[in-house]
Amino acid sequence: MTSDDVVALVGGGGKSTAMFRLAREVVEKGGRAITTTTTRIFGAQIALSPAHVPAADATRERVGAALASHGQVLITGPTELATGKAESVSLDLFTRLRAWFPDACLLNEADGSRMRPFKAPAAHEPVIPAETTLVVPVVGADVFGQTLDDDHVHRPELISVLSGAPIGTPITPEIVARVLAHPEGGRKGVPTGARVVVVINKVESLPDRKPARETAQRLLQDPAIHSVVLTSVRAKEAVLEVCTR
Repeated sequence: MTSDDVVALVGGGGKSTAMFRLAREVVEKGGRAITTTTTRIFGAQIALSPAHVPAADATRERVGAALASHGQVLITGPTELATGKAESVSLDLFTRLRAWFPDACLLNEADGSRMRPFKAPAAHEPVIPAETTLVVPVVGADVFGQTLDDDHVHRPELISVLSGAPIGTPITPEIVARVLAHPEGGRKGVPTGARVVVVINKVESLPDRKPARETAQRLLQDPAIHSVVLTSVRAKEAVLEVCTR
């Protein structure tokens, strides 16, 4: 990831945590980062950013002042009291943010997963802006060996269709790789020219890394996948391995 990338995070297993971690690292390296969502995030996650500007107040001056003070700012729509979730920003505002701050890294959570580590996208998602240069499908390693059902994944019926695995099947690296590499799965909505880097998160939850490494090997058979990163985004050292061809 570069300091001026436009990043869309999709999937499950730690997208929000990864987004804010990436933003902090950009700032620590001397860059500026704008975090936002074209779906919804939990309102409580606003506290993960040192500055927050509501979308209704997001002018060049207001956002610029937050970046000057903190290096990092979160922009969301209003928080719904009934759901506790902060609403998305419009694609028009997203385009303006990119035009106003072309040298900043713009990180966007582009879909939801209902707190599940693995998902397949519905017809209306993900919402990936055309300006996106890097798409990051995320999956939680804690899904390996779990059952393909509503308790463990988001939209198991769609995962079943994309992977060919029946509902109730134990989730394997092959199933995960098929879905993440599928043009209607992890690669859905990727703009032309954008890179795709898969993140397998929560690798520390595995007795060993074999399932994560096998998933990476399978993913890298697809030329559309640039690389695969094994991570533990809550740990001091987030990146455990980088897998390339």
